Amino acid sequence: MNALDRENQYIRKWRPIAVRGDSIDMSNVAAAYRILENFRLSARWYRRAAEHGDGDSMTDWGYCLQHGVGVRRDERSAEQAYRSAIACKWITELGREEAMYHLAVHLLGRRSASSRRAAVKLLRVANADGDYPQAQALLRTVKSADLQNVCTCRRHLRPRLAKRHCHLHGPHRGQPDHSNGSA
Repeated sequence: MNALDRENQYIRKWRPIAVRGDSIDMSNVAAAYRILENFRLSARWYRRAAEHGDGDSMTDWGYCLQHGVGVRRDERSAEQAYRSAIACKWITELGREEAMYHLAVHLLGRRSASSRRAAVKLLRVANADGDYPQAQALLRTVKSADLQNVCTCRRHLRPRLAKRHCHLHGPHRGQPDHSNGSA
C-alpha cells in the first residue's frame, strides 16, 4: 500500500466519525487531505475542527488563512485564529509554540515597534525550552534587523510540505508562493 492509498483509507475511516462532531478525527481528516495535497478540503476540515475547540487545528487554520492555503488569504482572521489557539485549553505544547511563532511572523509584517516587541516576546516564549530552532533563528534575525529572511516552515510536517509556503526555503526561494494552495 502506498502513501496515497493509506491516506485515502484513513479518510474513509475517520470521516464518518468527524462528520458526527469529533474534532480529533476532523483534524486527522484535514491532515490526510493536506498530505494528499487537497488543500481546499484540508482547510475546510481544519476550520471545522477549530470551530469545535481543537487548539492545534486553530493553529493549522490560522496558517491556511495567513498563507492562502486552500482558502483566500485573510491575515486578520489568521491572527484571531493564532490568538485563540494560544489561549486554548485543548492544544498541545507544540501547537501553542507554533501558533506563537506564526503570530510573531504575522506581527513582524506590520513593521511597527510595538508589533516587533510583541513578536519578540512570543518568540522567546515559543523557544523557552530550546526545542524550536526556527523561533530561535527568527529571534536572531529580528535582532539583526534583516526581516527579509523570515522562515515560515512548518516544523512537524514532511520537508516538502513544511517548506511549501516558506518565502525563504520554498519552491521559489525569495518569492512568495501565491498559488492559493491549489498547486
